[in-house]
Amino acid sequence: MVVLSTLSILVTPLNFFKGIGTYYVYKAYARTLLFICGIKLNVIDKTNIDKSKQYIVVSNHLSYLDIPVLMVALKNNIRFIYKKSLTNIPIFGWALYLGGYVPIDRSNARNAIESLKKAARRMKNGFSITIFPEGTRSKTGLTGEFKKGIFMLAEFADAEILPISISGTNKVLPKDSFKITPGTVNVVINDPMIFRNDKDFLNEVRNKIISNIL
Repeated sequence: MVVLSTLSILVTPLNFFKGIGTYYVYKAYARTLLFICGIKLNVIDKTNIDKSKQYIVVSNHLSYLDIPVLMVALKNNIRFIYKKSLTNIPIFGWALYLGGYVPIDRSNARNAIESLKKAARRMKNGFSITIFPEGTRSKTGLTGEFKKGIFMLAEFADAEILPISISGTNKVLPKDSFKITPGTVNVVINDPMIFRNDKDFLNEVRNKIISNIL
């Protein structure tokens, strides 16, 4: 991670073109990590998504491995919203920030909203933004309730929602464990959903993700 984070910082000058330098570095990192962990990735793309289009990628969250899994499974140039405190980690945190990833401080509502606006601006520059609306990894494997942050991000960015269903990462690397057990991870890329600002939409996204978990 230190080596790849350093490389990501070094290729920052290449990011003037839609962050392409960071995209390739972290894509290579993700593929390497999945190989080392013995993960066989099974991707089912129900919609044949447009690689050049920007989406708000919304996924259930089971494990730290969800991030590299999505980086490999999706062909879009994606960035993640991450906990702001990670920026303070030397090299790794700097690489995230310089690479176009978006820090968020959930303890401060005003700052969190500004982070979502920043994420929306990043989308205008050609990035798809990935968010885990449960806010944390599931302990049971069941999908928790979704927080409303994706509503604000969708409004700011005027973008479609791309629901993703992940299964198996919690068996390879469970929460509260560092033991890795090689296995198969399933990723289902569901049809994009046009954002609606009504109380039922959040549950519709959640239900679509749950119904397609393998």
